[in-house]
Amino acid sequence: MLKNIALITQIGLSMITPILLGVYIGGIIDEKAGTNMVFRIIFILLGVAVAFIQLFRLAGRKDGKRK
Repeated sequence: MLKNIALITQIGLSMITPILLGVYIGGIIDEKAGTNMVFRIIFILLGVAVAFIQLFRLAGRKDGKRK
């Protein structure tokens, strides 16, 4: 049961971390460039792409190891 909880936590963190980093980095670049949400949206989309790549990598593992 603890392995399942750890896996769910790992999936959640690996999904939310790149998205939040995209929001943060995009916001900083938008402030510096004087743009209105352009870079934030770009980096959010990149964060979502990275999150799904991480999800597929985790789904490919079995018991914490590669197949």
